[in-house]
Amino acid sequence: MSRPRISRVAVLAGTGAFLLTFAALLRFFVYEGVLTLPLEQDRTYRLESPAATFFDTGTLVSRDQVRLVSTTTLSGDVAAGNGNVAVWTEFTSLTTASGERVDYHERRTAFDRRTAMAVDCCAGYVDDDSGAPQTGLAFRLPPRAQPRAYPMYDTVLRRPVPLLFEREDEVQGLRTYRYAYRAGPVKIEDTPVTIPGTLLGLPGARAVPVSRYAQVSRTLWVEPESGLTVRAEERHSQELRTLDGRGRLVSLRADLVTPLREVAGKVADARAFTRWVLVVRDVLPGLFLAAGLLLLVAAASPLGRLRRAGSASGDRPAAEPGAGADRTGPGSGTGSGPDPDPDPDRDRDRDRDSDSDRDRDPDRDPDPDPDPDRGPGPDLGPDPGSGTLPERVAREGT
Repeated sequence: MSRPRISRVAVLAGTGAFLLTFAALLRFFVYEGVLTLPLEQDRTYRLESPAATFFDTGTLVSRDQVRLVSTTTLSGDVAAGNGNVAVWTEFTSLTTASGERVDYHERRTAFDRRTAMAVDCCAGYVDDDSGAPQTGLAFRLPPRAQPRAYPMYDTVLRRPVPLLFEREDEVQGLRTYRYAYRAGPVKIEDTPVTIPGTLLGLPGARAVPVSRYAQVSRTLWVEPESGLTVRAEERHSQELRTLDGRGRLVSLRADLVTPLREVAGKVADARAFTRWVLVVRDVLPGLFLAAGLLLLVAAASPLGRLRRAGSASGDRPAAEPGAGADRTGPGSGTGSGPDPDPDPDRDRDRDRDSDSDRDRDPDRDPDPDPDPDRGPGPDLGPDPGSGTLPERVAREGT
């Protein structure tokens, strides 16, 4: 094989191997790497309730048909995280349309970047409780969410609750998994304020201490590949209760939903992620794999032909000694003159066999006519080589 051809084979084989390696890196390294939740985070989620009810503890007045807005901001602490654990802080504020605060919660939570499950480390806290244990899903579902139940931590209830898979659903044409949970009512705090008994349905105007009880229902529509929540609905119901439970007052009732403009933005984010996954996980690895295999086949073809040619030359029988170019005797067509290496013993054996045949059959015609029907030929006279010596001399003299 010539040097230029060897160089082409090496280039084809090297390029094919590179493409196969790159396809594997895209599928098993780049794609798998993006499935880990990021250290940095800067997202905001908004929910709105067009007609909510809440009790204003400042003025001791219940207010109905109030538009409320819940704003949740997630912020990542990059310095506190590592390759396996991320630390995010969540700020959730419930306000009126004019910005008057109705409720507020804050927490810091560390979690596993692949499973999204809370991890007990990194100075976590919930509101003013630095020792509050946090377990279950910290903030969201992980990428490649499964159609099954997950434990999920609820900030208002301060405990994990079972998030159940309900069914597949579509949100603005996007395939999603629908999950939901309902928990409570449970006691979440002893309030620092006292409430007049008349507001609690008790006789007399004496102020009494109360505790807050909460019940929460949440429904999430999650794009499974990214784990992003594209739509949410929350129903909050809270009451102030006396210690004996006889007096009660609704402190919050709100049905919060993701506004359509927010849904459109979340759907667009999820679609962008799924398109990226399709390219990195399926399209590019498939193309590079096919191209790499074709180049390797093209590189192997000349080598296969060379091996077959070598095998064919090895199977060809070797020339006998004295044959071909080494034969220079008469009639060989490659030279003239006597055989440089005659075999006298072979000639003597042949003459001895001829004499033995004549002795066994003296009447045999040494040169029988191959065609008896042809008849005798013309008389050409006596054989110059026959007869006695004087007769041959006489004939030669004439």
